[in-house]
Amino acid sequence: MLLILLLVVPLLGVLWFINFTAFLTNLKNDKSTHNQILLGSALTFIFIFAVIYFYVGTVH
Repeated sequence: MLLILLLVVPLLGVLWFINFTAFLTNLKNDKSTHNQILLGSALTFIFIFAVIYFYVGTVH
């Protein structure tokens, strides 16, 4: 459980930030943002799953 809290959640945050900056760059340059939207959705799902998994692990 501690591995999720100290490694996975911050790693997802970094990936989320990199994806967001790429999204803003593509949006500014009038390029396609389809990949960043899909990746952002997937990272959000994984982040919420990791947080819920950590929470359930600490309740037991």
